[in-house]
Amino acid sequence: MSRFSLYEEEFHPAPWRQTWHSFKEDHVSMIGFILFLTMVSLALLAPLLAPTSPSVQNTDALILPPSWDTAGSINFILGTDALGRDVLSRLMYASRVTFSSALTVVLISLLVGVTVGTLAGMLRGIRSSVLNHLLDALMAIPTLLIAIIIVGIFGVGLLNTIWAITLALIPQFIHVTRNYVSEQMDNDYIRASKLDGATPFQIFYYSLLPNLSEMLVVQGTLAMSIAIIDISALGFLNLGAQSPTPELGAMLAEGLDIAYITPWNIILPGLFIFLFVLAINIVGDGLRAALRARTSR
Repeated sequence: MSRFSLYEEEFHPAPWRQTWHSFKEDHVSMIGFILFLTMVSLALLAPLLAPTSPSVQNTDALILPPSWDTAGSINFILGTDALGRDVLSRLMYASRVTFSSALTVVLISLLVGVTVGTLAGMLRGIRSSVLNHLLDALMAIPTLLIAIIIVGIFGVGLLNTIWAITLALIPQFIHVTRNYVSEQMDNDYIRASKLDGATPFQIFYYSLLPNLSEMLVVQGTLAMSIAIIDISALGFLNLGAQSPTPELGAMLAEGLDIAYITPWNIILPGLFIFLFVLAINIVGDGLRAALRARTSR
């Protein structure tokens, strides 16, 4: 039996549900989202999905082409490298290393950058001016160059690479957060919160943070793309992950010496890097458009 309603009440979905509905309406964004989920699934489920261990050497299957080649084998779908290691397994584990490292970099950079940027945005006077000019000077230097300098000081290795790129990305988060908070501090809703007796933490958590979502999505996806490219670049330069740890940039460097014999050893890692960055950028653009559509209603 249907329920009788005397009053017609308009249904208002939650903000993130509105964002998800707007995001789903964009077919390109959904394709990018599916691609992103596929790449992340391959990376996270590598121990379960990979045919073999990435370090196992098959001496009877050196430089084997992919299985669709006449000289290939179904046992090695994407072929083997110069040491007889399965390329598919190494790609999955390398994606796991690259993606998890980039995610760690972005999360630490975002947490530190938003915290310091918010404090800088709430400050006034010479302290805020000095910090802003210092950040402008740091942002003029490419993040990869900063990371190479830091790695050169502290030494090579994946852990040092993560810290180097994190320190290189933090100024960007501080800068955009500081500018946004500084602009919002002069708005009426912030003044009203101050008049109500709100503490600086309450102003940040209840007034500023909800409005930071679009900026954080844009900057976070951009930082994720930069982190993946920089981690791969340092690995390619032999400054990042060291053998036998599989990493996409390191795989590119390993396959470069015999690229004329085994082109798939450089094409496939490069393709994985491209797909990761492409998927993240498409999802970021879709989320930004969905958030803008929600806030404009």
